[in-house]
Amino acid sequence: MRPVLLACGPVRLYGYGVAIAFGGIISARLLWLRREKMGLRDEESFWALINLVVLAGFFGGKILFLLQSGWGGLSLANGYSAFGGFISVPLCVALFARWKKIAVLKLADYVFLCALFWHAFGRLGCFLAGCCYGRPTELPWGVVFRDPRSLIPPELLGVHLHPVQLYEAVGDLLIASVLWRVLRATEEGKYRPGLVAAGHFAAYGVLRFSLEFLRGDTMPLLGPLSQGQAFGLGLIAASAGMMVWRSRCSPSC
Repeated sequence: MRPVLLACGPVRLYGYGVAIAFGGIISARLLWLRREKMGLRDEESFWALINLVVLAGFFGGKILFLLQSGWGGLSLANGYSAFGGFISVPLCVALFARWKKIAVLKLADYVFLCALFWHAFGRLGCFLAGCCYGRPTELPWGVVFRDPRSLIPPELLGVHLHPVQLYEAVGDLLIASVLWRVLRATEEGKYRPGLVAAGHFAAYGVLRFSLEFLRGDTMPLLGPLSQGQAFGLGLIAASAGMMVWRSRCSPSC
């Protein structure tokens, strides 16, 4: 598609970076509007949370990508695994909640709902860059990448592929629309906190497990099971564990 949106001499404006930036701005704005409901008492606490989540998500995803692909291509701009953020961000949210004496599950609900919007924009960025590409298809909505600067393997340039990046972006937004209603009901006292975060983990685990069948960059793990599918199953298990903890912990959890 458009890995480079604008080029002026040595300066390049990359589509992936622009999409990530827009997603970050929208997610931060949504969190800002609900900062008091999250229990953040001042502006400094809000921006501390944003910076912590951004850094945790980036470095968690980078480290997992390097563990999957090998350390030979060590670079801040060379690859990223979204599953790493599902490990690092919850840990940082829990530490931040303890620091600020906020209920962990309450804070996690807001963070992981807004993360879905950011993730959707991230997949749009993947579509522009050509990474996380799909398998060849004869379906009429198959997309063709022709720009040699894209991250599509050279042998797939000019081939009709499943737009799995767009499938996932749409899936993220649909999940977000459902969980937004759950969050509103939680704010009204109809549900205890934690249902949104657990729902995010479970729904994205199912979505990613399913889309792995259509992705062209899957990494094998065991038999027909790919690494992405294993991580998806892990998220579903983590969601179940979160629900058990939610049922047993006090309202201050």
